[in-house]
Order: sequence, then C-alpha cells, then structure tokens
Amino acid sequence: MISKIYQVFAGESAGLAFACGPGCASCCTRNVTLTTGEGQLVLDFLRDTGRTLPELPSDLVPLRPTLTTNGLAECYLAGREAPAESESPWLFEPCFFLEEGRCSVYPVRPFACRSFVSTVNCGESGLAEAPDWLVTLTIVTNQLLESLDRGGCWGNLADILPFLDGGAGADSRLAARLLPNLPLPGLLVAPAEVRMVKNYLTNLGKATGLDFGGLLRR
Repeated sequence: MISKIYQVFAGESAGLAFACGPGCASCCTRNVTLTTGEGQLVLDFLRDTGRTLPELPSDLVPLRPTLTTNGLAECYLAGREAPAESESPWLFEPCFFLEEGRCSVYPVRPFACRSFVSTVNCGESGLAEAPDWLVTLTIVTNQLLESLDRGGCWGNLADILPFLDGGAGADSRLAARLLPNLPLPGLLVAPAEVRMVKNYLTNLGKATGLDFGGLLRR
C-alpha cells in the first residue's frame, strides 16, 4: 500500500526537471520524520538484505516536531493557532543511512526523503525550490500516510526505527518521543488546487483500491 502511494506521487512529478541526482546528498540529514508504517518498510528491507540497524546517534537531540501533519492540519482547518515548535534544533549532520554520499536504503526511503526535491542545486544555492502544486501534493500525501497508519506513531527516524526494532519491549523513553497518528481532519488544499488534487486522489484510488473520492467535496 505505502509503496503504491510512493509510486503514484513519483508519477505526478515525473515531468519536472529536478537538480537532484546520484551523489546529491545535501538534504540527507537527520531531520527525517515518518510514520511507523514507513519505518517498518525500512526495517524489513534491512532484514531482507542481511543487515541490522546502524548505530544511531545518542549524543544529539534530533528534530521532534510538536504536531503530526494531521494535527497541524486540524489546527489550521479549525482556525486555531498551532502550538510553538519544539526547541530541538535542525541537525545537518549526514543521515546514518548515507554511504559514500548515497542512500543505502534507497528503495524504501521514507516519503519525507522522496518529496524533498528541488529544481535548483540546493547545495549551491542553500535553498530548495519546488512548484507550489507539488508542495500541496506532498502535504496531502503526508496526511494520507498518517491516516492510513491507524494505531501507529509518527516521529523522527532516529526514534521510530529503534522503537519498532525493540518490539513489545521497546524502551518507554522512545515511545514518549513519538506522537500518535491522527485521523484525517480534512485536506489542506486551496480552492484553486481542488481539481488537481482530485485527479491525484483518483490516481491513488486506482493504484491502491481505496476510495478517496469523498475527501474533497468542493
């Protein structure tokens, strides 16, 4: 299911000329957030390829947002101000899955990695650039991935993976760092983007067999 969602999103952006390519790893830092469903794909891949989790950083506090994507959407749609973000800083140290500048779990990399693309070389400019419509599809996809992972959690890659790897005996301190996934409160879509998002949801429905038709009624 998750892999099919990844594929449909990739198809939507296939016609764009991204500056990203093999060996381009400026954005491959330790600020990756994901759902437990996505994290399980990474763990399964490691096991299938005879590998284990690499040594995860214990001396640095990774970015831990205070709300999930759907939690933030709920605030916006209700007209409430979102709570202040965590004090945890962004960490620009390389991701622990990078090997010689390349992702060693590339086939199952989280959606946050797949959607962080740029039409300019962000290593040179210091900023990533992408069309507004692609940013909207990224937000919508994050909302759906969270909603579909019912009963799961959301958090930083450095917390999600060891939490899942520990099974029932996972350290309670890890669990405390994660946020429960929330149901979909509605999609964050501007009126001008409704038709585009409806087409995207239709394509997702065809690929996954799920009915997303009722998510946008405008």
